[in-house]
Amino acid sequence: MIFKKNPKRFPIPLPVAVVGAVLAVVALVTAPLMAAEATTSAKPKTSSAAPAAGKPAAAAPFWSTQLKWDNNGTAWSQSSFAALKADGLTSAEIDMSWNTVEPSNGTFNYSELDQEISNASAAGVRLVLIFWYSGWKGSPAAWATSHEITNTGAQSTTPAWWDPTDEPAYLTYVTNTVKHVAGEAGYGGSILDYGRLDAVWGSSVSGAVDGWAPADVTKFHNVYLPQTYSSISAFNSANKTSYTSFSQVPAATPGQALASVYQLFRLWTVEQIYGQLAANVRGVSASTPLYYYSGGHIGNWATFENVPEVLFSLAKKYNITVIQDCSESPGIDLLFASMGRAYGVNVATEWTAPSDSTQLAAQAVKWIGNYGMMLPNGGGTDFFIHDGTQKDVVAFPIYTNWLANIKGLSGSYPQQPVAVYIDASAAFGNASGPNLGAPENTIAALWDGYQAGFSVVTSQEVNSGVVKLAQYKAVLPMNGVDANLTAYKNAGGNLLTAGSQLAQYAPAYAKLANSGIVQIVPVVAAGKTSAQLTIADINSGTAYNNVITVNPAGLGLASGSYHLVNASGATIPQKAVSGGVCASASLAAASLTKWSMVAGGVPSGTPTPSGC
Repeated sequence: MIFKKNPKRFPIPLPVAVVGAVLAVVALVTAPLMAAEATTSAKPKTSSAAPAAGKPAAAAPFWSTQLKWDNNGTAWSQSSFAALKADGLTSAEIDMSWNTVEPSNGTFNYSELDQEISNASAAGVRLVLIFWYSGWKGSPAAWATSHEITNTGAQSTTPAWWDPTDEPAYLTYVTNTVKHVAGEAGYGGSILDYGRLDAVWGSSVSGAVDGWAPADVTKFHNVYLPQTYSSISAFNSANKTSYTSFSQVPAATPGQALASVYQLFRLWTVEQIYGQLAANVRGVSASTPLYYYSGGHIGNWATFENVPEVLFSLAKKYNITVIQDCSESPGIDLLFASMGRAYGVNVATEWTAPSDSTQLAAQAVKWIGNYGMMLPNGGGTDFFIHDGTQKDVVAFPIYTNWLANIKGLSGSYPQQPVAVYIDASAAFGNASGPNLGAPENTIAALWDGYQAGFSVVTSQEVNSGVVKLAQYKAVLPMNGVDANLTAYKNAGGNLLTAGSQLAQYAPAYAKLANSGIVQIVPVVAAGKTSAQLTIADINSGTAYNNVITVNPAGLGLASGSYHLVNASGATIPQKAVSGGVCASASLAAASLTKWSMVAGGVPSGTPTPSGC
């Protein structure tokens, strides 16, 4: 979304000597969850670890756009919300200004927020509040004067994560604000963030990451290490060191000895504070729809610590929707869709415009077309950010014109018993773990040529028991073979060496005359007798005028005969062939169309397209 991460930023390899120690404590970081309030930080104890009585229902999908805090100093008007409503949107996300709402520590001013919620309600729109600790105009509050320190020793603009004043003040600000607006007709929920924007441990300093403020190091020494190791002798045994107290353990930066230990502390910190935010808010409003942003790409996991398994575990516990903010990337869309199904958590999508304005339409089409992957755990989608710039002129109408089709999707993205596998151990402190920079694009390229319902599984999902590899007929490694894959193979599983082998175990649901121009995302009805297909030409300058073969078996449809119809229900030129139904498609560059596969053979007299 607003802070795009460089997918080529990788963790610096660390000394092998620390690997054993790291792996010994990985489970402690992401084991089903350490109660967030176990931390000794002074923070508002408005709830216990458990959600408020009566687990809140999952939030309904939201169809939204993001807005700045206000309209150049004045509350967004009823007419501005009415315009969004007329475009088919049900919600608007508003970037909260901590400084405006809490101009001095402990003093709250909700007048402008109340006016905006009232105006939204009058227009039939609900406001979703985006809480930022740092990185958005007005956040942090001017009086929050602590600073993060980066791995390079530079001062960041982000307040220190564990500052004894600013951290509990932020939690109080979020909790009190939700308590103030909960129950108002125009309030649609809250997005809970911490750190720098949705980069989590990202920094305002180019090329650096946050996490070494004195308050953070104190938390590392006084809380994390004792909780994780119980004694300095246990630490020394695990890490082959000879310290006499936890205070001597270095807060190591990437590339230094014991850097993996500090990396796990930063990951634990994300779990602690994000869990406490959720617990606090659930304590004052059990019915509030809640959201987490998961920002950035797979290659950032080991530096920014925005590791999705942590957020998904918390989201499952507190019934929170995860927003995937890079939905122009099929590789990460497929991963998050699989995680949503594995954890039973709803996943919403968000699109951030590219810097190259010539790609606006093509990337918007890709984002919109990919949404069906999230079903049946679809949480809605939103457009970042509605601010009157060129993307509003080009991409926003594409979104709103197709919105009715997205809303109308019902069913599930097809699932075949095959998976691709990411060894994510580098994000969990394994210095010798494989690089995480390549899998995202590798998965996208694989799916581009093999349009099939394969799952994406991470090593951490297997380690924590969320996913069992035995459920898959075949598994394809994306970045090397680890112990999990070796065990799978030794138990008789089919461990593949090339993407072309996947088709031996699961057919594709669609085959294209040429890949790289069109992407197809189907949603199969619950009864498995029909499917809706969103077909997107994702190229900014190339039309697609060729055939597409759709395979009922690849879709997972019930046995029988099927044919294809267009958005209006009319039969399109097609022919039943070996492996499905071959039909003619004509798409302009950067455009969308909709087909459905319905029961019954190809009607007599249907024209046969050339190429079938």
